[in-house]
Amino acid sequence: MKQQHKLTLILTIVFVLFLFIDPVYAGPGGTVAKALFKTWWGKVILSLLAIILLPLIFYLRTIEFIAIRKAKKQLAKLGLINRDFMWLNLEKNVSNVFSRVYLAWNKEDMKEVSSYVNHWYWQNQQLVHLDRWKSENLRNVCKLQSISSIKPLYLEITDEDNFEGSKIAFSITGSIEDYLINRETHRVVQGKRGFYDETKVWIMEYTDGNWLLDDIRNDEFTLAYAKLDNVIPEKLQPIRVKS
Repeated sequence: MKQQHKLTLILTIVFVLFLFIDPVYAGPGGTVAKALFKTWWGKVILSLLAIILLPLIFYLRTIEFIAIRKAKKQLAKLGLINRDFMWLNLEKNVSNVFSRVYLAWNKEDMKEVSSYVNHWYWQNQQLVHLDRWKSENLRNVCKLQSISSIKPLYLEITDEDNFEGSKIAFSITGSIEDYLINRETHRVVQGKRGFYDETKVWIMEYTDGNWLLDDIRNDEFTLAYAKLDNVIPEKLQPIRVKS
C-alpha cells in the first residue's frame, strides 16, 4: 500500500472515531463507554477496525500481558512482608471496593462508601457529577452485574512501614448498565439500557491498612500505565552481583 493510501486510511479511521464517538458523562469516574459500538453498525465498524488494527492490538495486548506478569511477580514478594499485598487478598479487596462504589453510585450517595474511597475523590464525584445531575433533573442508572477481570498494571510502592501510601493501577472489566434518564419522564437522555462489558483503570491507594479508591481513568490509559516501570523501594530490589 502506498504511503498516501496509508495516510488516507488512518485519517478516515480517526475521522470516524471523532465524528461518532462522543463521551457520555455517567458512571463512577464520570464517563461511560460510547454508545456507538452497541448498535449494529457500530459492531460492524468495530469488527472492521479490529481487522485493520490487528497488529496494533497484538502489540498492545503483549505489553499489557508483560506488565501484568511483572506486577503479579512483584506482589508475590511484597505479600510475604504484608499480607494485604498478596494477590488473592488484594483481588478480593479491590473487587469489594469496586462493587460497593457502583452500589453507592446508583443510590446517588457516595458517602456510603466514604470508608472505601479517599476523602477527596468521593466528595469530588458527589459534587461534580451526582449533585449536578440532580440539579438538572437527571438520574444516573448505574448497575454492576459481574466482574470479569481484575489485572494489576502498575505499582508505586513506598518505603514507608507496611508500604503505607502505595498505589496500584488496575485494569478492571465488568458487565455494567449505565445511562442517564430524566427523573420525570424516565426517558433515556444519554447512554443506552442494557448490560455491556466496560473496562476502566482504577487507582487504589493503601491507607491505614485499607485499600481505598483514589481515582478512575478511562481504558485509553491502560497502555500508558502498562508501559511504566514499577516503582519499588531500593531495599526490595534484588541484589546484583558484579561479574
